Amino acid sequence: MKNKQLAINQFSDTIDVATQVIESEIPKIGTDEVLVRNQYVGIIALYDRELYRGNVPYINVIFPYVYGVEAVGEVVDLGKNLIGIKIGDAVSTVKVGTAYQEYQSIPEKDAVSIPKATPEYLTLNPTGVSAYLALKNVAELKPEDTIVVSAAAGGLGHIIVQLAKQKGCHVVGICGNEEKVVLLNSLNSCDRIINHREEDIDTVLSSEFDGKINVGFDSVGRHMFDAFLKNLAPLGRLVVSGLATEINEGHFEKINAPRVYESIYWKGASVRCFMNHLYKDQHPEARRFLIDQYQKGNLQVKVDPMKFKGIEAIVDASKYLLAGKSCGKVVVELKNLSKI
Repeated sequence: MKNKQLAINQFSDTIDVATQVIESEIPKIGTDEVLVRNQYVGIIALYDRELYRGNVPYINVIFPYVYGVEAVGEVVDLGKNLIGIKIGDAVSTVKVGTAYQEYQSIPEKDAVSIPKATPEYLTLNPTGVSAYLALKNVAELKPEDTIVVSAAAGGLGHIIVQLAKQKGCHVVGICGNEEKVVLLNSLNSCDRIINHREEDIDTVLSSEFDGKINVGFDSVGRHMFDAFLKNLAPLGRLVVSGLATEINEGHFEKINAPRVYESIYWKGASVRCFMNHLYKDQHPEARRFLIDQYQKGNLQVKVDPMKFKGIEAIVDASKYLLAGKSCGKVVVELKNLSKI
């Protein structure tokens, strides 16, 4: 039996040219490793695209390069040194270059036990973990803060708005179509929802939240970043968790304008960036909290309703996400596999 994988075979601007489905032997495991049959994989299309374009400097891509980061699945084999995990356990894995394949061998320390291998638990780790850690460590969110969240109906954004509302904040969610408005309404977490296809972001923020944004949480960049920056409150924090607009257009905009600090100096405000791996020591704390809240019904996890199945479908799922169509977390199902 073979292991079907999606691999980068050459650098290209398009996923169809850059990638190819290949087959290899089921990986052998070391004495401290587990073999996981992946059942669902998470799509992080912006990062993936930079990778197959050859724009991620810290990854040494040697063709064919199996990529993907997030997966949940079932342990099907164990190294002989392992005693704390057993065959049949559900695990979550978050490791560069492991996810987009049917089977992966991974060190036991990188296989996190979860109650069940479902899209919801895949969303909680690592996307929910990022939301929790960013609000705690970078946004330094406080009760009664006003927080404005871009891409609020996405995999990350829909967790952010709920955690902020739990904290007792005034929450403003920004999204891009009516389906996403419906999703945000279903969360009962946003005090104001802005559909930027129907309302101008800069006009709304300037008229309703001028100098009132304690936390701006932005993963879009450019016009969104500018509007957030302009309307920060004294001591406001603008958290950058992504640069979707810049990455989509393939270059960073060259601008001729006052420096950022001219917008924030007199307010004592700040611009901060979030990177998940810098808070790795806090991942267990975040997972415990999120799983507890989800199981108690205090946290909704929204998975995009579009169904993608099989390794080949990762390409279509990536295009779907990049087209801005997603509501919630985009996942691909791999679980209908023959057992080894």
